[in-house]
Amino acid sequence: MVKERQRIMLVYRTAYDLWCKKKLSEAAQILQDFWHASGMKSLQGMLLMAYIMRDQKRYISEVKVLEELFERFADSGEYKLLADAWSMLGSVLRRLGDSQLSVEAFKKSVELEPDSEQKLVDCSNALFSANAIDGVTADYMQSLYALYRNLLRNLSITPYPTRKWNHQKIRVGYVSPDLRDHAVAQFVWPLFCQYDKERFSVYAYALTKRPDWVTAALQQKGAIWREVSGENWQEIARQIRDDEIDILVDLAGHSAENALPVFAWRPAMIQLSGIGYFNSTGMDEMQWFLSDVYCSDDETSPYFTERLLRLPKSHFCYRPLGNFPEVGQSPCRKNGYVTFGCFNNFAKVNDGMLMVWKKILEAVPNSRLLLKHSLLGTEEGREYTVQRLKKLGMPLTRIEFRGLSKDYLAQYHDMDIALDTSPYPGGLTTCEALYMGVPVVTLKGNRHGARFGYSFLANLGLEELVAESVNDYIDIAVKLASDTNLLELLRKNMRRIMQASPLMDSEAYMGSLERMYQNILQKFD
Repeated sequence: MVKERQRIMLVYRTAYDLWCKKKLSEAAQILQDFWHASGMKSLQGMLLMAYIMRDQKRYISEVKVLEELFERFADSGEYKLLADAWSMLGSVLRRLGDSQLSVEAFKKSVELEPDSEQKLVDCSNALFSANAIDGVTADYMQSLYALYRNLLRNLSITPYPTRKWNHQKIRVGYVSPDLRDHAVAQFVWPLFCQYDKERFSVYAYALTKRPDWVTAALQQKGAIWREVSGENWQEIARQIRDDEIDILVDLAGHSAENALPVFAWRPAMIQLSGIGYFNSTGMDEMQWFLSDVYCSDDETSPYFTERLLRLPKSHFCYRPLGNFPEVGQSPCRKNGYVTFGCFNNFAKVNDGMLMVWKKILEAVPNSRLLLKHSLLGTEEGREYTVQRLKKLGMPLTRIEFRGLSKDYLAQYHDMDIALDTSPYPGGLTTCEALYMGVPVVTLKGNRHGARFGYSFLANLGLEELVAESVNDYIDIAVKLASDTNLLELLRKNMRRIMQASPLMDSEAYMGSLERMYQNILQKFD
């Protein structure tokens, strides 16, 4: 028995070393050969195989390995390894668009995970996945928020006493892992580059593990930069407190590599979240959430624990990074048919949305649907998607799949009309489509994060592309497809319309935001 364990560990270490060197095929082959020859599989070895499958983008194979792992080792008592496996399953299911099962997998990871801080990470992952569930209820979201708060309490954090600093300038701190070439950076640029230096001092608490040219550009704009990616949550909170920050803003929510637990120390008197995430943090210590009059009807929402700060126009300010291609001609003119499309993360594309798109294709003769995402660039991902669409009766001969590519912006030249997802709409993807002259049809949701498309289009004066219901969504898409002259007109003028809109008016945006900061600070006088 001892010799068998030694053999298993020797094979595991050899495969692990190869995996660390990115020699994925060799690592997988060593494990497979040993399993075939000996019939002996270990929990560590199967978990490593799942990581290899993930890195090879063989997501269906990854799911199969994990399912067998749970079958063999569910009662092993290796709670840390099992928690890692459930977390991996949650991630791959989210990628494949099965958000409900993704949430359950992450919750199972929370249950088994022995490390208190990692429990919070997995709970954040569950909350992130829940946003894409079709028909998700406020009660369901609130139950996940309650779980997150309970996990926070287990850290036994002692908050700092509330204090108002009364500096000559208001000190605003921004916490983010995404101050780099990332979608979020294209919406936070004015926070660091166009703030009023006479009245405000800006501090960046950067959790950026891979700084790049965007990071460097932001650092040069005058903000006091704190690189905190290597520090723990308590150390970050202490740094913020030492900096005597008046208003602390989270720009990540429950997205990857967030530092939400820092806010549990209450290092600043006023704490709010927004921009980088689309739903509540669920934290008692987060008082406010940044929204606008289109995304939120009121200052309160059953989906939120924070009060909603509603800017009068857009709570986003879009600044394209890099070079955009010139706007092309409407492809329907040369093709003789209309091409609908969606470049959103495919995890947002639930079956309900696919059925809506099916009805649109049925109503527009000879129309096509163009789907683009990294999942669709892999053999297993395409096959999985084809089988999923086939079960729904989608017309596969009229649907084109494309994988991730550097020239994705130019590929909007192949799309006439973009179809937004719901209840988890596009953010940057919607702005990019519009900037490339492609009109976007969106469904007005029932909460802040589900209304991003509505806010974008309303701020462009294009509310006629916003649907109040599924039937309305279908009707708008079908009617738009029948008017090639309108499609050409929109394509020709959309970029100019955006540039002149509140969505890209950084001066007016910062004026509204900074007035809001002053107003909420005055509430504590």
